[in-house]
Amino acid sequence: MRACPPSRGIRHTLTPEQIEHYCSLNDYDWQAFRLLLMELALFVPCPLCGEVHELRIHAVLWRKVRSPEQGENTPIPIIAIICGRAEEAGKQYTKRILPPFVIPYCQIGREGVLGYLGRFPDGKIVYRLGNELLGARDIRTIRRHIAMGLATIAAAGLELARLLSGLPAHATLPEPQLNQSPGQYLEELSEQMDRAARRAGGTQGSETPPMVYAHLVSVVERSPGPLAVSLTCALKAALFHDTS
Repeated sequence: MRACPPSRGIRHTLTPEQIEHYCSLNDYDWQAFRLLLMELALFVPCPLCGEVHELRIHAVLWRKVRSPEQGENTPIPIIAIICGRAEEAGKQYTKRILPPFVIPYCQIGREGVLGYLGRFPDGKIVYRLGNELLGARDIRTIRRHIAMGLATIAAAGLELARLLSGLPAHATLPEPQLNQSPGQYLEELSEQMDRAARRAGGTQGSETPPMVYAHLVSVVERSPGPLAVSLTCALKAALFHDTS
């Protein structure tokens, strides 16, 4: 596994409101998201070559995401990046970067799936609510996305628990409580990650919504090929990059 690159001492200035804008279809601003990616590239390793370098935009593409309010697919711009170092090494050198509310290879949005699981943490299938929150008309589609959402939340919780357990100086790993759902536990783990990052001096009050962790896990798991940087390394760089 490639080692994480050393910090460049750049302080993260994103606010909770800025981050949350990319977790909703209704609030999505692709140009602002592009600027966010450019800022993150200053300290998060490139997923194509594994090194830290300036972000290069390859193309702006269109992607359709289901809007539950309209019941139809809504086209949104997404960004594809290109990495010259990966190209020179004969590796995959372009990649589409999706905002957190977009599920790879799916039109149903992650925002609706997590909203549904917030109402029914055990994954109980209620067609009316699935149709309302997911914008899905087929019971099989609802069932598939709820099952996938449960698995993603559980995987994200495990990833954060693993990361927190390796940061005893800055974080406390919470114990799962009786009758606590995986979604509730992920929320608690996310809060601990925010506290740990603030204690380490890596952020100035920034918060990372649980959806972002679920999204990153989903992207890694559904990537057609292995990425050049591990999820743990990327999270450490994003949250704990400032060592000044």
